[in-house]
Amino acid sequence: MPLRKLSVLALLLSACESVGGGSRTTEIITEPAGALVRVEGYGECLSPCTVAFDQPRTITIAKEGFRAQRLELKPGRSRLIVKLELVAPNTVVEESELPKL
Repeated sequence: MPLRKLSVLALLLSACESVGGGSRTTEIITEPAGALVRVEGYGECLSPCTVAFDQPRTITIAKEGFRAQRLELKPGRSRLIVKLELVAPNTVVEESELPKL
């Protein structure tokens, strides 16, 4: 096979990592948007955002005025939509609910 065809084939296969079992990407959407998404061993982003990973990861989603959520995210899921639960306003900050920055 000519070198040019091999290069094109290699480029196509590398663009689709899921074919070889590599990392997968998941779009994380929260309702409402703008929540902090912390992915264990990956980093953090503001929703909506897309993350890539190759093994199950624990994610924490937090937004001021809403109950924080901790979920396990597995590779292979293309989209995760999380509806945040509004909490009653109070003057006490629950430190255990906030992600460490």
